[in-house]
Amino acid sequence: MGRLRDHDFKRAYHKPEDDVAEGFYLPAVRAALTYDRAVGFFSSTIFLLAWPSLKEFVGAGGKMRLICSPILSDGDHEALRDGYSERAEAEAGAAIAESFRQLMASDGMSKPAVVLASLVAAGVIDCKIAWVGDEAGGRPKRLFHDKVGILADRFGDRVAFKGSMNETWPGLARDGNLESVDVFASWRDDGEGLRVEDEAAYFERVWDDQWPGITVRSLPDTAREAIVSAADAGRWPDFVDEICLELEQAARWSAEAGSADGRAPRPHQVAGLDAWEARGRRGILKHATGSGKTFTALCAIGDAFRRGETPLVLVPSELLLNQWEVELRGTFAHAGLQLMVCGGGNATWRDGARLRTWTRPGAQGAPRAVVSTIQTASSEEFRGLLVGGNHLFMVADEVHRLGAAGASRLLTLDTGPRLGLSATPERAGDPDGTKLILDYFGGIVPPPFGLEDAIRAGALTPYAYNVHTVSLDAGERAEWISVTDEFRRLYARSMAGGGDADSGQSARLKLLLIRRARIIKSAKAKVPLAGAILARAYRAGQRWIVYCDDQGQLASVKRAISEAGIADVYEYHSAMVGDRARTLEVFGERGGVVVSIRCLDEGVDIPSVTHALILASSKNPREFIQRRGRVLRRSPGKALAHLHDVIVVPETDDDDAMGGSILKGELARAIEFGGHAVNPGAVADLRRLAAAAGFDWATLTGNGFEADELEEMEMADA
Repeated sequence: MGRLRDHDFKRAYHKPEDDVAEGFYLPAVRAALTYDRAVGFFSSTIFLLAWPSLKEFVGAGGKMRLICSPILSDGDHEALRDGYSERAEAEAGAAIAESFRQLMASDGMSKPAVVLASLVAAGVIDCKIAWVGDEAGGRPKRLFHDKVGILADRFGDRVAFKGSMNETWPGLARDGNLESVDVFASWRDDGEGLRVEDEAAYFERVWDDQWPGITVRSLPDTAREAIVSAADAGRWPDFVDEICLELEQAARWSAEAGSADGRAPRPHQVAGLDAWEARGRRGILKHATGSGKTFTALCAIGDAFRRGETPLVLVPSELLLNQWEVELRGTFAHAGLQLMVCGGGNATWRDGARLRTWTRPGAQGAPRAVVSTIQTASSEEFRGLLVGGNHLFMVADEVHRLGAAGASRLLTLDTGPRLGLSATPERAGDPDGTKLILDYFGGIVPPPFGLEDAIRAGALTPYAYNVHTVSLDAGERAEWISVTDEFRRLYARSMAGGGDADSGQSARLKLLLIRRARIIKSAKAKVPLAGAILARAYRAGQRWIVYCDDQGQLASVKRAISEAGIADVYEYHSAMVGDRARTLEVFGERGGVVVSIRCLDEGVDIPSVTHALILASSKNPREFIQRRGRVLRRSPGKALAHLHDVIVVPETDDDDAMGGSILKGELARAIEFGGHAVNPGAVADLRRLAAAAGFDWATLTGNGFEADELEEMEMADA
């Protein structure tokens, strides 16, 4: 067991430079006999990192006391504002119980859940819940979010630590959030000894419900019963050993193997990589947005380097090009990676046919890789310089983009291993493009890791779905009818010519569909509704994203939100004035509302976002699935995300054809969102509308179409 003072703990740890887990947390737990922790949120995923320490801690008779915040729905504003009440306690108990049941239902988390349950049942872990009243320090405060820990060993030495670290996977893992922690040791000097005494005394007063403004209660019976019922006193030590072995196997895929602080993939990532390898290292990982596809690919790239291969990473945008460059350089810095960046203003690959030299097989020395935008890589010059062969490992992020006309030229490249990444690899309304992608990459690697899987595994946040309806005004309805009539006339002419439209007719037909969809996305009634929703639902400290269609709608919505009394309103889009990165940084720090156009669809991560309001979404399921994924990313303190969706429904006097077309296009998104939400009843009214229109609810999905960015720009200029 050792003792705490045997370790030369630093006075402060800061990620990513410091490994908080290996440098401080795990050695301290191994040496401790008691552990008291006041923390905003607790999750058993901590034990994915701490299994060996846990066995030593329990074997020595260790005891742990935890003070946590309740997990409450944002919909229960009354309980959150007013602090502790019997109703709030009942809500918290039910939420914790449900969260634990989800852990038990997850393949990757069921063993850790049983271990946690067994330790609670055995009295090793004791947990209490703390509520904060409606005023603390002069501003509303909903959650007990203090973060202090005290560890003591059998010799009387103690360590106290404070900081932004939560006992969650993102709180400790190096691939998680940036965290820091200050450490005080009782034996180091008198000042630190007094600090340890103060923190220990504070914890005792809170634990005994003696601290002003905080109410502390034992774990609610509902939650405790759900947890203890899963206890298995005889098997939990075996589960610990099994998990240790699984973690060792995961380390084989570590993107940073050979680095002292290398990250290890999570269970679903290991399973996906193992299945991909078993298929000859070819295939597409269909994994939910936010579930860690980039890190999964980095693990495969690390394996490719060890095999002497040259990865070629293809991305659809300059934003993702920059992000991948940062990820690749940071992840493989220990290996001395040489990286060639192509596109986005980077043109050195042309100099002296440098790309040809760079991608030749058998290069000696440090590993080499190429990362390029799809636009650059699909050019004739790039493809002519690229040296193909089994040594070339293609990784395609957002692989569905390769099915578009110009990008599909890349599907003729001669490569060895191939890995595609996408939450939605199938191209909506484009079976030919989909077939090209699937044939080239070797199909989708089973099983897919969908949204429900990601939520059960703790990779994404559960969410509530809120539906709001509007209708088109008279002018918009007239325009809808006019565009629809034009589409029908052109379609009839193409059918009269033998059933196949030429390329010009096909493009015009698709543009008409896009134009008609834009009428729905930019419906005037959405602007005042957006202001009303934010005025009613927004609370200080929340982080909202509002998805708009174009600059005009964005300006109007931003004005409506400001008029609703919300001060912190930002815009984020490609044509904005100012620093986009700084805008997101301020938003992440202060909260508020970001009004956006498309720019958050692929590649931008703001895990702290709690709410989304969708005013404009195409019929392409990829777009709204990606937007949902932005909001469901895990973040400390985020127990539940909230989606507000504005659906256009027909007026009662619309003719059947018009009303049916509007409704059919809008319901696909509602079906997808409502079916996976914690409140599936939110779409009950829409189900009734569908039934009244004669639609089969179960068959309404999959009616979308792909709209390439070029076509969108052409439509905007029309």
